[in-house]
Amino acid sequence: MRFSPLADPRLEILHLLDQPVWITDPDAVRIVWANRAAVALWRAEDLRELVNRDLAPSPTIRATLQHLRDRVAAGERFTSERTIYPKGDAVRVHMSFKAFPLPDGRGGLLVEGTPIRDTADPEVVRAAEAVRYAPLVVTTHALDGSLLQANTLARETFGHAFSFEGIFAEPAEGARALAEVAGGEPFFEDVEVVTTEGPRWFSVAARPIPDPVTGKPGILVSAHDMTARIEAERAKDELVSVVSHELRTPLTAIRGAIGLVVGGVAGKDPELEAELLQMASENVQRLGRLVDDLLDVRKLAAGGISLKLAQADLADVVRGAIELHAPAAQAKEIVVETDAPEGMPVFVDPQRIQQVVLNFLSNAIKHSPAGEVVQVRARAIPEGFRVEVADRGPGVPEAFRDKIFRRFSQADASSTRSVGGTGLGLYIAKTIVVMHGGRVGYENGKAGGAVFFFEVPTKASD
Repeated sequence: MRFSPLADPRLEILHLLDQPVWITDPDAVRIVWANRAAVALWRAEDLRELVNRDLAPSPTIRATLQHLRDRVAAGERFTSERTIYPKGDAVRVHMSFKAFPLPDGRGGLLVEGTPIRDTADPEVVRAAEAVRYAPLVVTTHALDGSLLQANTLARETFGHAFSFEGIFAEPAEGARALAEVAGGEPFFEDVEVVTTEGPRWFSVAARPIPDPVTGKPGILVSAHDMTARIEAERAKDELVSVVSHELRTPLTAIRGAIGLVVGGVAGKDPELEAELLQMASENVQRLGRLVDDLLDVRKLAAGGISLKLAQADLADVVRGAIELHAPAAQAKEIVVETDAPEGMPVFVDPQRIQQVVLNFLSNAIKHSPAGEVVQVRARAIPEGFRVEVADRGPGVPEAFRDKIFRRFSQADASSTRSVGGTGLGLYIAKTIVVMHGGRVGYENGKAGGAVFFFEVPTKASD
């Protein structure tokens, strides 16, 4: 689409000036009129070519122009030194801005530019561009917190209109930080902020500086996203708590059972002695599974697990997992209903896929009330085969749904939770399935509870 220059008789006299003058539409981020000197400054072939030139390489320019328009519309006289890039070359220009009403009633900017000859320092220009595109939020504010300037990442993170205190998730904390910096004290803290993508944790550094344009006191802010690190630290703390609990519980049971046997409490009662030894054996197995999970997580993170692929019937793999978990189901009087017809040829690592089924089944049994039913279904889909494990437990908490397959993540990480487990199983299961080229997920059950599933493609052996 071609644009025509703004037609306004009031502008004809400006053609006679040797000083470059042009009019910018801040909403369209486009020059709509320019005199001959401005056309030459911008190195355009003619006015029409300049009017149709795209001046918006980043969202920051639009926000900056709109901010300038608002300031001059409020009666403020504003000047600034800025770098323009006609035909890709950097030119430093001293600009003054005035309000100019556009024909449709919107506000435009009339710009008077004076090229700064022989004073443009290439290093200054490079530094300014480095800040503009830096992977760090950089903003400047007036002492009342209003935004003066922001780099590209800041606009993407907080939008095009925000104040210093407005980025804080806690308004009182933002007001306190602003008061400190406005009073001459620097501010350095990790705080929760409100971004365009929701709450995040940022390391915020703010300090008082003079505004480089007006010389008035202002605030310089730099910030970077700390969310991933803080969440990882919290997850590791939770993992230590969970693992400590999971180790302590079976160790206590083993120590108690063996202590009773060694102390002769069982006496000559073979049944009681056998029961105590069985309890110790089951808890040893529980410890073994915990160690295996921790080792698997370490190997998966380091890429140290390789698949031993073989041709198998997925139905046999599923039924094998159900048989292994039969004692756990019987202990809670849970009935495991199975629908896995034979004839599901897959080329997988049978042991690892069975580990996935075992994990889903173990979770379903642990979270189901005693006497309930757990359903295990396997069926063909266009891409391969799908296995589902459905329970009638409490389901997945809303706040946990986007984290459920993450490493070091658990819906209830307290040492007093009612259901045991490290919270690592689903992460391991997902990684195994992805290594097979498949996917995992969960759905809300129609009768309550949750339905966890995985899908693997059909592959023929070589």
